[in-house]
Amino acid sequence: MLYVGLIHWPCLDKNGNEIATAITNMDLHDCARVCLTYGVDTLYIVHPYQAQLDFAEKIMDHWLKGFGGDYNPLRKQAFEVIRLVRDIEEIKRQTGARMIGTTAARLDKSISWADARDQVQSGDVCLLFGTGWGIAPRVLETLDEVIEPIEGPGDFNHLSVRSAVSIAIDRIVGR
Repeated sequence: MLYVGLIHWPCLDKNGNEIATAITNMDLHDCARVCLTYGVDTLYIVHPYQAQLDFAEKIMDHWLKGFGGDYNPLRKQAFEVIRLVRDIEEIKRQTGARMIGTTAARLDKSISWADARDQVQSGDVCLLFGTGWGIAPRVLETLDEVIEPIEGPGDFNHLSVRSAVSIAIDRIVGR
């Protein structure tokens, strides 16, 4: 089974400082739709601050319980895959999955996309994506694996998290 975690803490800012990033409406909408399309079991939104989790809950309530769900049942269906948690440890407790991080940085010990695909086919995996400028290196070091970066032909490599989630999930479970 495949799970996805959208990490908002600890992430990096453009100067390499650890920060907590803000949950965005667009990330919830777009990542949930990708997860539903590709059969991801759960999209975990990870944030330590209650105010940010309350914000996400308010958006989710609009689509799951409010007018939004009546107006757009497909969006309601996508939002049903989202779960809010305070930390990565909560995902581990709920799923028991292998934790595979993503990063735009080239690391010595990263696994290939084919290796990640094999792991998903053989057991439960949670693919973790950092917001801002990515998951803090100290967190990447604690994960079971880190996957090689998504790279294009040029030197620029700073995708939106929504784009990275889409590309990565397609590479792992797409046809």
